[in-house]
Amino acid sequence: MKAGNRDALKELYLAYSNQLYNYGAKFTADKDLIKDAIQELFVLLWERRAYLADPQDIKNYLFKAFRSAVFKKLAYSQRRESLDEGEDYAFRLSVHMEDYLVMEEDQEAVKRRIQAGLDGLTSRQREVIFLKFYEGLSYAEIAEVLDISVKGSYKLMARALEILRHRLGKQEMLLLLLLLQLKLFR
Repeated sequence: MKAGNRDALKELYLAYSNQLYNYGAKFTADKDLIKDAIQELFVLLWERRAYLADPQDIKNYLFKAFRSAVFKKLAYSQRRESLDEGEDYAFRLSVHMEDYLVMEEDQEAVKRRIQAGLDGLTSRQREVIFLKFYEGLSYAEIAEVLDISVKGSYKLMARALEILRHRLGKQEMLLLLLLLQLKLFR
């Protein structure tokens, strides 16, 4: 791509656009904003290809750049509110398990308790869970995407899991971890 190969850009887009869209949907329900951010990211990559470094992990690089692009677009669209990464921001994570594992009569009650556990986390804690379990990023990659230290990514995950352990029973915690591993949440 850096040498001007448009097919390479197309391959990158096809390989990562769905994952980026899914990640963007955790920050906003505005589908057009997410799509625009993805398009603008790839246009920017193409326009600045000669100046790009050679990242060790392309997925990580794209996630970090996309996260920044979404924050900028959200800040612009909300003109009066800036989304400083240190501030609390919306990052939605919800369980999707209608067809899996739970008896029909207990499904809603279990889903509500697990959702309440997730809702008890900060946006950043929900985001680290998403990046770790759903996207399969390492702690070093999460640190890079969130622009924190590796130690900070471990601490963020540990705090999130500790809160979930206190809010959920043992079976619900195991079910949540299984759902996260199976990627059955939106």
